[in-house]
Amino acid sequence: MSEMKIGQLAKASGVKTDTVRYYETLKLIEPAGRTRSGYRVYDEAAVDRITFIRRSKSLGFKLSEITSLLELQTSQTASCEDMLLRTKAKIKEAEENIQYLKRMRNALESLAADCPGGAQPLTECPILDYLAASTIEMNNK
Repeated sequence: MSEMKIGQLAKASGVKTDTVRYYETLKLIEPAGRTRSGYRVYDEAAVDRITFIRRSKSLGFKLSEITSLLELQTSQTASCEDMLLRTKAKIKEAEENIQYLKRMRNALESLAADCPGGAQPLTECPILDYLAASTIEMNNK
């Protein structure tokens, strides 16, 4: 399949046509050309590029970062060190997210442990009390 319309590209790439259009507005992909009737056509390179984008997203890279990665990929002066630095920064970000999620889990476990559950009225629910507490009350806990 040498030339594809947007629907064919979306299907070949495993994304929706809206995603292809969105990536195009962000300049992450470009059509290879247009048909006589004005339809955008794409080539296999667009499939590869969307695969690159999807894999990058699966590793936590934001679309703005992926733009940088795509530029890096085609750079004549970049090195593996440049990619390694970006990867290490992403690892650090992932570690920070893990720590945040652990704190969130601990807070939720603490709230769940304080809640008697059962048929208690919601007016006695410590979870709702916590969520509705004013900032001053929260700082005193």
